[in-house]
Amino acid sequence: MSIRWDAVVDPAAVGTHRIPPLLPQSERNANSIRVRVQFFGALAALSGQQSVELLLPAGATVADAIGILGDRLGETFLSHVIDASGAKRRYCRLFVAGYPVEDLQTPFYPTIELTEIDIILLIAPEGG
Repeated sequence: MSIRWDAVVDPAAVGTHRIPPLLPQSERNANSIRVRVQFFGALAALSGQQSVELLLPAGATVADAIGILGDRLGETFLSHVIDASGAKRRYCRLFVAGYPVEDLQTPFYPTIELTEIDIILLIAPEGG
């Protein structure tokens, strides 16, 4: 994991508009994107897993990955990550390839290796 820990507590500490560099067209896999989702803190205990791998179609967004995780891990998982309107909860931090992400409609960019998503729930002892 290569995230900036100051961005975990304060997303404004780094620009949330930054995205991982896009690979050249010749290096992209047009059919699918491999994603490893890592759970931290209370979410790891809640999910009963530390990580999950997903194979998403090209053009998938962070919201698509969260939806698949909700199908696999259940409504309790979803209720801790997103609210009733489908927005990311304020105490949930998402990082894609080490970059903080606030907008769930952020697309995944094709990479040669796994794209990593880190999901952290901030509870009181962790700064939430």
